[in-house]
Amino acid sequence: MAVQHRLFSPWTPPALHPTAGAVRAALAVFLAMGAAGATLPQMALAAEASPAATVREYRVPAGSLREALASFAVAAGVNLSTQGVALDGLATPGLQGRHGVMAGLQTLLQGSGLEVAEGGKGNYLLRKIKTSTADGGLASMPAVVVSAEADRATEGTGLYTARAMSTATGLNLSQRHTPQTVSVISRQQMEDFELTTLQDVARATPGIYGKTQGVSEQETTYFARGFALSHVNVDGLPLDVTGFNERNVSADMLMYDRVEVVRGATGLMEGAGAPSGSINMIRKRPTATPLLNASAHVGSWKDKQGTVDASNALNASGSVRGRVAAGWRDSDSFVDVVGNRNGTVYAILEADLTPSTTAGIGFSRQHSRTDGVFVGLPTLPDGRHMDLPRSAFLNNADSFQKRDNNVVFADLETQLEKGWRSRFAITHIDASSSTRNTTNSRIEGEIYQLNQSETGWKYNTQQVVADWRLSGPVSWFGRRHDVIVGASYRHDDSDAGQSWEGAGTRVIDIRSWNPYAYPMRGTAFEPYNWGRKTDEKGLYAAGNFSLADPLRLVLGGRFGWYAQDVTGWYSTNPVWRRDLTESAKFTPYAGIVYDVDQHHSVYASGTQIFQPQSVLDVQGNTLPPLSGTNLELGVKGEYFGGRLNASGALFRIKQNNRAMADEVNCPTGGAIYCARAAGKVQSEGIDLQLSGSPLPGWQIAGGYTYVLAKYTQDSVAANIGQRIATDEPKQLFKLYTTVQLSGSLARWNLGASVYAQDKIYRRDTAYLTQQGGYAIVGLTAGYRLSEQLQLRVNVDNVLDRRYYQGLGYAWSGGLERYGVPRSVLVSLNYKM
Repeated sequence: MAVQHRLFSPWTPPALHPTAGAVRAALAVFLAMGAAGATLPQMALAAEASPAATVREYRVPAGSLREALASFAVAAGVNLSTQGVALDGLATPGLQGRHGVMAGLQTLLQGSGLEVAEGGKGNYLLRKIKTSTADGGLASMPAVVVSAEADRATEGTGLYTARAMSTATGLNLSQRHTPQTVSVISRQQMEDFELTTLQDVARATPGIYGKTQGVSEQETTYFARGFALSHVNVDGLPLDVTGFNERNVSADMLMYDRVEVVRGATGLMEGAGAPSGSINMIRKRPTATPLLNASAHVGSWKDKQGTVDASNALNASGSVRGRVAAGWRDSDSFVDVVGNRNGTVYAILEADLTPSTTAGIGFSRQHSRTDGVFVGLPTLPDGRHMDLPRSAFLNNADSFQKRDNNVVFADLETQLEKGWRSRFAITHIDASSSTRNTTNSRIEGEIYQLNQSETGWKYNTQQVVADWRLSGPVSWFGRRHDVIVGASYRHDDSDAGQSWEGAGTRVIDIRSWNPYAYPMRGTAFEPYNWGRKTDEKGLYAAGNFSLADPLRLVLGGRFGWYAQDVTGWYSTNPVWRRDLTESAKFTPYAGIVYDVDQHHSVYASGTQIFQPQSVLDVQGNTLPPLSGTNLELGVKGEYFGGRLNASGALFRIKQNNRAMADEVNCPTGGAIYCARAAGKVQSEGIDLQLSGSPLPGWQIAGGYTYVLAKYTQDSVAANIGQRIATDEPKQLFKLYTTVQLSGSLARWNLGASVYAQDKIYRRDTAYLTQQGGYAIVGLTAGYRLSEQLQLRVNVDNVLDRRYYQGLGYAWSGGLERYGVPRSVLVSLNYKM
């Protein structure tokens, strides 16, 4: 039984919280600035968690104590907290049979040097009896929180998986009972492998491929199953990343507990969208017990980073809680001249307004600056690589890109009677970016001489996204079912404009190019501008219906209303016109899950696809909406109480009107970008993955995907039967794993990662450029200096594999990009 997440801290002796006062004071001062003078103790009353059942049947295997405690807390429906307690390297004899909560915990803790104290109302505290293990080795870990609400957080669990998620259907389902392919990148995996950006997380996620196509390494389009993702979600609210909005997406993982990813169509929860999938970043929430995480990092190319993350209750009862996180990074690049500076601030205040109602409000600000915008390297005229040094920079030193992302959000959650829950959430994002840079283009008959021109662009987006949902159990025909109903709204106001243009082009010779020799001397200039306003409303409902003990039907649908106004490209005054109106567009969703036994299920699911497009054709008109179908068939396994999840799936997607770059009328890197609508395309393939803990102390996450996306009908006859995009790999393999050593080596945690893909290429008339299949290996090692302090070393691309992550074009004197060479990052992490 899942209970509302409430950690109990006031009863704990002060000696167990040496820095609690400092953390509480710092949070109160910081959060008071955003509370407009509100008196925190008056904002809420303490909530009461549901009492745990007295006696239950448990089957907790022997092994890792930390994993056993996590499994026990979920099964018992209690909140389990530790304060400065060491858990890594400790083992448990396990627990079998019927036990009360206290008796069960005492059995699990046998021989660990730990004891348990009861705080009342389903709250329990672990504390040390003695300070070291019998063999003198340090088996330690800072305080962690294990919550009985399975979908609350992965922070502190130490796992590379999550027991349940709601991103796919809005229903809180286990991975095994979700009739689509889902993945989780947990807090622990992010920390072990220094996954600090959304690009890092996407690279680690099975089935996701990131393509850097813009003027900055921070601009990435994400693909799954042959199609670009149209949204990036935050706490389940979809933010548009189509058109130019991808340039304004910024995501520092410091703010997030985990990232949930669904592959395949997600129209039920997102509304209109591509059949590729969904990325959902789940924010960290405040804790009622003191938390203080701090880190300092130094690495290759003068990489310097620092972070701090603090949380605590802000009043005596624990009914008001706050969390603040901030990060800073200053780094050069393996490419000459390029430098990056990034800063992030995140704060959230959470208050229990009544015993059953919790409100949250927060904000985040992210700022990034790139000095020396690198637009890529040229190929030879026939497409062969020039094999230039990986550090080569053929643009201008005074080019730059600035990106700002400001977010304000709030939510209100109420626990109703009979297990029902109401949740309202709203997010406002105000993001902008501006760039000044040079681009190089090929000169007919020349190899080393290129035309270079100056340009500058600005992009802005304001988005408001709101969602209300009501969920809970119902009893029909003698069986229990779970249902959800909801309504959503999204408004997007975006614009783009050229802000800078040079006096013409100059001819450069790359054999003697000096990035500092030609400062940019263009002028403010606005010949091209563009605007778009989108309103989207939706009503949705879904249910997880128990047809029989082994058989479940997940059935749902969404009605969507869409309106889009655009200007097209204009040079002076905009002329707005209604480009799209769609009323009560219905998107169905159906999935059936059959439990083969207590560990395995088979499933089938299907949904239709609809997506109004914002991509423009050469006339400045948006392309017609995408439409099609999405089918998936698979098998899933769940082991060790949900600590290990495995899945395999076959999928087929059919789609009409897919946007394709119009290289004839608007070559990439030209003055404007435009696209054309393809006829019919089909994507099909295999998706395999594994995540979690197969053995005590061993974490693993990885997968293999095969995707073949091709034209089945098109106005260009030569395209029929051909792949849609040959510069995206058909095969991807990703594996991340760590092992926590024990005994005298309990201070150590070792791990490795592998990223592999097959051949990619780009072909044009008398032009072929390609990158063969390759694999990149990474290593990580952590050494715990004390219970709170850990030293970690991460080495990426250990074998220093030389490869191209982005390919060039026949017309271009740039856009080819090397992958990152071998790099080293050393971090010192403190956790209270």
